[in-house]
Amino acid sequence: MDKKIEVIQTLLKYRNHEVKQINRGCRLKLKFSHDQRCSVDFYVLLSAPDQIRVKVTIGGVKNIENSSRLQQVQGLLEEALRGAAVIEKLTFFGPRGSSSIFYARVLMNKEPEVVLKRFQAAERAFAQLQGLDSRKFRKNLDQLGLPRSSTVRLALARIFRESIDAQELLATVDNEAQKIVHSEQWRTIKEIRSKNQLLAANDIIDLLWEEISRTFIERAHQELNE
Repeated sequence: MDKKIEVIQTLLKYRNHEVKQINRGCRLKLKFSHDQRCSVDFYVLLSAPDQIRVKVTIGGVKNIENSSRLQQVQGLLEEALRGAAVIEKLTFFGPRGSSSIFYARVLMNKEPEVVLKRFQAAERAFAQLQGLDSRKFRKNLDQLGLPRSSTVRLALARIFRESIDAQELLATVDNEAQKIVHSEQWRTIKEIRSKNQLLAANDIIDLLWEEISRTFIERAHQELNE
């Protein structure tokens, strides 16, 4: 399987979409109602193997070119590949029976594998948390010597409390990382990570530190371009 297609397929699965492999690509099925179905095919161009296209087949909607359903599909696909690829605006190709066909280019990010690695780390982190009860987790935080009002402690507690699955854990980590950066307590995360002080949640610490580092890199680029 083409590496780019493998990244797309794996990412869709991580984001709880039902996807299957097809010739030169993968297929995502969407269903909005009993008579409104949507098939999404991601595939490699035969004439240009370095390029990815998406073909969207939408059935059961009249005047689909201007419908909210098309906008909904576009938004859903953009969110599904967020971080790994950008989908250009879906372009109407023509009708086929009772369905309408759309195509768009899929522009892969330079390092889409990084997104997959973060999801895999989130899966491991979520598995770690599943093996902890709240009392044991609070005890681990106490052992770090973090004040109860510490931004880092509150962040770790929220991640533990609000993570219902790996995807939600990742979203919470990203949100809390921004709070830690703004509070200037990022050095605490760095110290915990370097000393491996929180074995029960080391994958969470790694994810936090990666997001904090990414934020600092983005800031540096912005300052250089100003």
